[in-house]
Amino acid sequence: MLVVSVAMLATACAGGTSTRSGSNPTGGQPPTSTTRLLEVAPAPDPTTADGVAVTALQQIYTWNPATESEGDALRRARKWLGPSLIRTLDSPSTAVDTPRPTLRWAEWGKANAHVEAFAFASGEKAPAGADPNRQQYKIGIEQTVVYPDGKRESLPPVTVVATVVRGAGGSWLLDEFR
Repeated sequence: MLVVSVAMLATACAGGTSTRSGSNPTGGQPPTSTTRLLEVAPAPDPTTADGVAVTALQQIYTWNPATESEGDALRRARKWLGPSLIRTLDSPSTAVDTPRPTLRWAEWGKANAHVEAFAFASGEKAPAGADPNRQQYKIGIEQTVVYPDGKRESLPPVTVVATVVRGAGGSWLLDEFR
């Protein structure tokens, strides 16, 4: 029975391959990373602790250099921010703690490009705390620069530890990330 099962599996796997030179053994589709497979999963629930972290960080790491300044992404995410990040955002200091897009911000703005972010909660848990109203999650972030001509450029992925806190109304808010 085991031999028959293995033979059937081998036949099924072999049936999808092509013998053309240069062909892809996955049936013509290029290999896809696990992260990219997550893109077809349902959007995170912004009412859950990890969903708020993912949603807020996706906003924070999505940039529009042609129409926004570097701190605008954090302002866009305001409704998902907790007290610590709101204080940072509302402080009169010009040193708002936002992800640094490096020196390429001006280049992307001049090219009228925008940076799309894809964020996802890692399966690996961040250090646990004793406070049930404060949770931490590891969040993976991938960014892609998209140019008007359709050219796409992937930026190096980032992983942050996001801290979410329960707000006054019981909803979760992103309070810090590092």
